[in-house]
Amino acid sequence: MKIAIVVLDGVQALDIAGALDVFYEANRCLRETCQYQVSLVGERVGHIACSNSMQLCVPFDYTAFQAPVDVLLVTGRPYLSNARPRRDFLNWLRDCAFQSKRIGSICSGAFLLAHAGVLNGREVTVGWSDASALSRECPLARIRPDKVLVRDGNLVSSAGATAGWHLCLSQVAEDWGHELAARVATRLGMDMDHEGRPYIDPAARKNTFIEKVQRYVADHIADELSIEELASAVSVSRRSFSRLFAKHAQKTPSAFVEELRVDAARKILGETDHPLKTIAFKCGFHNATHMRMVFLRRISATPMQCRQQMRGVQGVHGMPRHRDRAEQSVDLEATAYCAPGYAPLLHDGTGHDWAAFGMRRLPPSQW
Repeated sequence: MKIAIVVLDGVQALDIAGALDVFYEANRCLRETCQYQVSLVGERVGHIACSNSMQLCVPFDYTAFQAPVDVLLVTGRPYLSNARPRRDFLNWLRDCAFQSKRIGSICSGAFLLAHAGVLNGREVTVGWSDASALSRECPLARIRPDKVLVRDGNLVSSAGATAGWHLCLSQVAEDWGHELAARVATRLGMDMDHEGRPYIDPAARKNTFIEKVQRYVADHIADELSIEELASAVSVSRRSFSRLFAKHAQKTPSAFVEELRVDAARKILGETDHPLKTIAFKCGFHNATHMRMVFLRRISATPMQCRQQMRGVQGVHGMPRHRDRAEQSVDLEATAYCAPGYAPLLHDGTGHDWAAFGMRRLPPSQW
């Protein structure tokens, strides 16, 4: 997978070092064919000075870096709100952002994306001290300085340099699952349980409320888990469960269960040749179609693409190669329709998304 990190003179060293360390540690756990290829791209080639005077060598300038990338990460620097980069550089940045699978804004890197016209209509976070300036610079963006990380489609933004490390962890988790992201966090001594962090460390040894829920879900991943069942597993009422889960997990139970289901499915995809319908059953999805739908929504890839990627079956720029007939025949299982008269349960009118917990019956008029 190809990653381009955009850097300017005066960049904050933490923005760069944190991102590089996260991907380096991830590469230590990945086969060579699956590793991240990270490139630093600037306005010019050569040495630049970081804001703390540390020298950094940038091997590519934007005019020489035209290859498409999977992930574009844009870093910041102090007082970037007052800078006006060259128009041709901003044009390149805009084109690269629109062509990339994902975009990441680290700290004040959001200003570069705003100058390039990428943030219009998007929800984004930035450090609280820069929120007003970014709002003036890009009035069409929805600024959320109260959030550490904000995800809006393929755009993920972070408020602060160290939050950029968690942004990069989110990329690792999307590509390889939360277990690998947690391992990287452990190597770097990062706490994944802080408020606003998108992950819960599966290797944590604390006997917390969330850890009890996680262990129960992992042990019953194939079951149709309900709120009542999860609440009973940790010996609390449904109302207390909802309150405690919202407080400690910072996400809905359905999102939490879906993440664990996806992680479990990806592990089986990478280690076995089981058909997709078998994996869907083992991991608690309704069928292969439901599993495919969840994969596309959460990680923008199909289960078959994940299997190819985890086994190093990649083409140019990390994109999956065309499959042969045998591979295509397996992937056809993911195109099966839901049982007649049923549809995924996306919302039950309670204000929460309980998609991971069941199906709803459609009236015959909608069959």
